[in-house]
Amino acid sequence: MKKSVFSFLFLALVLSLYAQDGSNKLSYKFYGFVRGDFVFDTRQSVAANEGLFFLYPKDESLDANGKDLNEVASSGFYTFNTRAGIDVSGLQVFDANVSLKAEADFAGFSGSYGANSTVFRIRQAYIKMDWDKSSLLLGQTWHPMFQVIPNVISLSTGAPFNPFNRSPQIRFDYKADKLTLTGAAIYQLQYTSSGPEGKTNTYQRNAIIPELYAGVDYKINTFNVGAGIDYLTIKPRTTSSVIYSDPSNPNFRETLFYKVDESLSSLSYSAYVKYSKDLFSITAKTIYGQNNSNLCMLGGYGVKQIDTNTGEQEYTNYTHSSTWLNLSYGKKYMGNLFAGYTKNLGTKDALVSMKTYGEGLDIDNLYRFCGTFSYNVSKFSVGLEYEMTSAAYGNSGTFNENDGRYDKTHSVLNHRLIGVICYNF
Repeated sequence: MKKSVFSFLFLALVLSLYAQDGSNKLSYKFYGFVRGDFVFDTRQSVAANEGLFFLYPKDESLDANGKDLNEVASSGFYTFNTRAGIDVSGLQVFDANVSLKAEADFAGFSGSYGANSTVFRIRQAYIKMDWDKSSLLLGQTWHPMFQVIPNVISLSTGAPFNPFNRSPQIRFDYKADKLTLTGAAIYQLQYTSSGPEGKTNTYQRNAIIPELYAGVDYKINTFNVGAGIDYLTIKPRTTSSVIYSDPSNPNFRETLFYKVDESLSSLSYSAYVKYSKDLFSITAKTIYGQNNSNLCMLGGYGVKQIDTNTGEQEYTNYTHSSTWLNLSYGKKYMGNLFAGYTKNLGTKDALVSMKTYGEGLDIDNLYRFCGTFSYNVSKFSVGLEYEMTSAAYGNSGTFNENDGRYDKTHSVLNHRLIGVICYNF
């Protein structure tokens, strides 16, 4: 970690000295913030980064006396979300203004330094070329479906109701007056799809085809509306294993391995609208998507058919609908209200087993209400946020293989209190 920090600071120093050289027009901006987060939860949760990146409450887990093992409160205070970045501009190549961004924080985790140790990690790192009406970005930045986000102070920024993903990509934007057209080819790295080996980018790499996105954004006066479509292909397995037994010899069993050609394609659609005037803003987004676990949303897939000879499988997507609404008012004193709802719409095809791959597939619906108040002066801010998140889990023994959902559910609830203090520079 010390070596990574040193390298990042050394880069900042080199760029600083280079920018001061009168023989070029290179300029840079060093930015970031120091932030502290206090978090209190009434229930154990499915979350990342020491529980700071909250998704939804865990299901009931009853002990021998019928007491819920997950009904346990927790709290913590963290500063690893502290962030630093560099913007560099001034270079011209191919009649384009070339800029770069390198941004990092301490919110990465690695078992190599002990359980849940924080490590220095790159958030964004890209080169961008700007022409009069178009731009080309190459590197890691926010997924195009992340744009237009709720004004909350929680680190998860509205997930799992809103996509949350930073990935390497090649992105092209074309601007015509108030209209912007976007096309992107995206590769998984930190935020990955689920599969037989857990969460890994191997499934997308083996599929060869990058994730493809096309979108349109229109801004006029106080309105901003847009829509997009996302296409993802993964290859969950390249080999299968089948246990062969000889009917004439009950003691004979042999495992045979086969090369298989399995793939799954998924489509997701998004639409959003934002209205801002003076101190007031209202924002809404809706997503109708398949297999969106790589976006920190609920989603995944199941098996609809198995070849009994080779073990090769065919898959079917889970489809989820997610919608959120955000109201915000103020600047120095800012109040904010957020509401989000996600519904599991199940699979199109019947499943041949209960074995599924994804995030939160045993949840029928999920909703959240959130209220935020913050005080903001110049580069200093302090805020308090309350979240109530409810998850309706499927009851044991009620799984319906016709659509991959549960016929009966029960709900669990988490109350979360977040306090944040932040100084920007």
